Amino acid sequence: MAEEEVLYFGYGSNLDVSDWKSWCERKHLPYDGLVEISPCWLPNYTMKFHYFSSSRDGGAADIVENGRGHAVPGVLFSMDQDALAAMDQKEGTQAGAYARRMVHVALPDGTFVEALTYCVTPQRREDKFIQPTKQYIGLIEKGLKKRNLPIGELKNAIEDFSPSFPVEKIFVYGTLMEGEVRSSTTKQLCNGEARSASISGELADLGAFPGLIAGDGTVKGELYHLDQVYSALQTLDSIEGFYGYGSDDSLYIRTIVEVQTDEGTEWAWTYMYNEQNGSLNPMIDSGDWRVR
Repeated sequence: MAEEEVLYFGYGSNLDVSDWKSWCERKHLPYDGLVEISPCWLPNYTMKFHYFSSSRDGGAADIVENGRGHAVPGVLFSMDQDALAAMDQKEGTQAGAYARRMVHVALPDGTFVEALTYCVTPQRREDKFIQPTKQYIGLIEKGLKKRNLPIGELKNAIEDFSPSFPVEKIFVYGTLMEGEVRSSTTKQLCNGEARSASISGELADLGAFPGLIAGDGTVKGELYHLDQVYSALQTLDSIEGFYGYGSDDSLYIRTIVEVQTDEGTEWAWTYMYNEQNGSLNPMIDSGDWRVR
């Protein structure tokens, strides 16, 4: 990425690149400076419709901070300076509609990057649900489905329900697997049978347990469905020594990864080793904790 380019987390209607292109053409602005990189997730946020957009003739999407287990699906783009200036105009930053915000998003391999996004300003938020138009909803739904991202968060937001948990699965690769020392905990927190699964990455042998790190290999494990997402993640955060995003003291960092199963691609929570803890032990070349 060129030095003058910035990373941008797009959600809502900006998932539809054709909508962006049409807007730029109407304004006689260049549109090719917005380049898609990858689907991604913004943990600890949820989507809301509490802002009226005159250009959309209805509610427009916003993201607000929320607690454990919540996450907003979106897309990571790169933007050159012309695209950034155009996006500022599209989001109405001069008019005080949306404002820039820096966030950390999880890529499909679980790693985090810092990116710019836009949130509705406090003075433009209303204390009520504002119905978006069917056309606007269609733009978002089309963008999510195109990247194999779930639409549950969107449906929940447009029906003005309490925030849901869009990711309800957990990928385990070490002592939480069936037959391992913490398998009883997994059975208590999850329902259904374990499914064989794999993700991108590498496994480090930390002695009594493994550590997932980013890499070009394949890590084998199991996929489970969480019973009660919030309480299950609360327990797992404690077990894995995760103290929240932004904490340098965490042993592991909870993230969202793209998981491969016999049924296809799915999204799940997992825990990556926090490499700030120091040098790693030898790697497990097989990518399988049981074959080391």
